Amino acid sequence: MKKVVIAIPYLTGKGGTETVIKNFAEALDVKNTDDNISWNLVSFGGTKYPEWLSGWNKKVYNFTQSRYIQLMAYAILMPFLIAHILKKEKPDFFIATNPIIWSIAFAERNVFSKKTKIGAWYHYSFKMKNVKEKYLKKADFFWAISSGIKDELLSLGVSPDKIYVIYNPVDVDHVTAVKRSGKQNRFIYIGRIDYDGQKNVSELIKALNKVKGDWHCDLYGSVDPETKDRLLRLANDHTKSQIEFKGFYKDVWNQIKKADVLILTSKFEGLPMTLIEAASRGIALVSSDCPTRTRDIVNNFNGYLYYSKDIPRLTKILNNLISTLDELPTVPSVKLSVSKFCYLNYKKRILTSIN
Repeated sequence: MKKVVIAIPYLTGKGGTETVIKNFAEALDVKNTDDNISWNLVSFGGTKYPEWLSGWNKKVYNFTQSRYIQLMAYAILMPFLIAHILKKEKPDFFIATNPIIWSIAFAERNVFSKKTKIGAWYHYSFKMKNVKEKYLKKADFFWAISSGIKDELLSLGVSPDKIYVIYNPVDVDHVTAVKRSGKQNRFIYIGRIDYDGQKNVSELIKALNKVKGDWHCDLYGSVDPETKDRLLRLANDHTKSQIEFKGFYKDVWNQIKKADVLILTSKFEGLPMTLIEAASRGIALVSSDCPTRTRDIVNNFNGYLYYSKDIPRLTKILNNLISTLDELPTVPSVKLSVSKFCYLNYKKRILTSIN
């Protein structure tokens, strides 16, 4: 039986990486697998909300909630803990989501477990997060979550035979479609709400300022008071009357009863799960064409892409939908468009890479 260790740093329990890791456990059925693979998760630092880890066989090293003490613990304790795992478990694969973790394991495996292959499973853009080149040389293989991430790795000098595009797992088969308004004018945004950072929500407001007619946009996600105030000051009177900040919900899809289009204005992403989750519910997509390939998800069968900063193009897309000059893709078409991200197909990609 092959032994695989998945290693992660401290995660709060509310982010996209946590969703991927939770869905991974479900897709691979890691506690009851019959694929001749033993899966174990190791958390260096623990989590604030532990429910997302329930599907795993796991070992959690709780350090502290203090960021400063966490960093001290990583520097002092983590090399010893990784060495202990490699020496005791001698896994066939040690796969980490953090560059420092996989680099330490890469250095230590020559002493404690020479046959262990070190994998890098990074959930962000390598270039936008400025991952140092030295970390790319400390992994035997890479799980790339999008074709754009693969392109980044290739441009950074990683050999193509070390890269496996696995995407992210989404349960697209056991969800209920969200009702449409019948007017193509009900928009939603889901995600962290910033001004002009990664999520770039100010671009959405600028576009909505030029959208005419009857429409409504609900924004779901955490937002600090200062950012919310800036966005409201940016909005014109019509936009202010048509948008609503709904706040963060642990299970946001239970809150959404009606929606036609999900809008994403990010400057960069890894592989935005929100797009896949929305499409699996029959919601059409309008998204910026991120460098790391939102086009892996968005296509003619489920929605529209525009280049980031091209506010006139985004405005035109939304105006054409409201005026019904353009018709939304059908619900079955939108749902079918994300079938490659389903648990079964994801499991096949993971097992192919392992084998």
